[in-house]
Amino acid sequence: MPYAGTPGPGVAVDPRDAGPQPYHRLLRNDITPRGYVFLGALTVLVGWFVASLVILTIQQSIRTDPKGTVSWFGLLATNLSLIVLIPLTMVVAAKLNRQTPGLLSSVIGTLRWRPLAVFGAAAVLLELVMLGVIQLGGVDVLGDGPDGVASDAAAVIAVTLLTSTFQAAGEEYFFRGYLLQAVGALVRSSLIAVLVTTVLFTMAHGIWPWESPALFLDRFAFGLVAGLLVIRTGGLEASIAAHAANNVITFVYAALTDTVGDSLGATDAPWSLVAVDVVKFAAFGAIALLLARKQGLATRCDLPLASHPALGSGPGKRLV
Repeated sequence: MPYAGTPGPGVAVDPRDAGPQPYHRLLRNDITPRGYVFLGALTVLVGWFVASLVILTIQQSIRTDPKGTVSWFGLLATNLSLIVLIPLTMVVAAKLNRQTPGLLSSVIGTLRWRPLAVFGAAAVLLELVMLGVIQLGGVDVLGDGPDGVASDAAAVIAVTLLTSTFQAAGEEYFFRGYLLQAVGALVRSSLIAVLVTTVLFTMAHGIWPWESPALFLDRFAFGLVAGLLVIRTGGLEASIAAHAANNVITFVYAALTDTVGDSLGATDAPWSLVAVDVVKFAAFGAIALLLARKQGLATRCDLPLASHPALGSGPGKRLV
């Protein structure tokens, strides 16, 4: 099968660029210039900024939360502003970069729903176990600790259950999806691609090592494990599951302890909590790799990497 991204007849080609390609190299093709990945990333960011501005402006015009607090409505607006990253990254990858639709999701050109469910179940179970460790072990938590149930706890939990999974997926499609593949279009090393996007992911959360080494390590550790899992499993399913489970359990717990504002606007974290998180991330990484191996998940793509205008969208007409 011919692979878009491979030079034509008579042109020297690196053997590593021929045949099935790993996930981080899937945005590289011979249809669009490599520099388009910069334009694509900028387009996604501009689209996200405009959408977020509209969503948050509407939210603020309807209801403004007191400083240091986040209501169910504020959480909903925040989640919606990140969910827009899913269609933005897919459209930019398909229309600007001419990527075969679906290759942001996985190497087979679609989101693998059964593995996603398996990873999700494992991630939720691990989150609950570690929450028990935190409670029984007296580990410090964000903020001043539990302060009763939030007045809008039921609404916060409903918003969390209905939207936090998609919010987490939005971040994954951008950082571990488009950006990881964008860096991979420029450099061959999967480790460099993972490290670059992990740093960008951590910085995007407004965390700097000199401000809060503990919280920086927490975010960096998650980004590193999530990025490596994407490479080793051939898709976003494991990283979406880990991110979604973490956010859902975090905000359900926050609603029951009136610490939603502390969780969403954290600027520091106790080292004991970070230690638990790092162990949790590493444990999920090991479990996810075992589950991926058991399910026989593909880690290389044997589909054409680009959709040629004259030929239509090719094998992967579905974006998800």
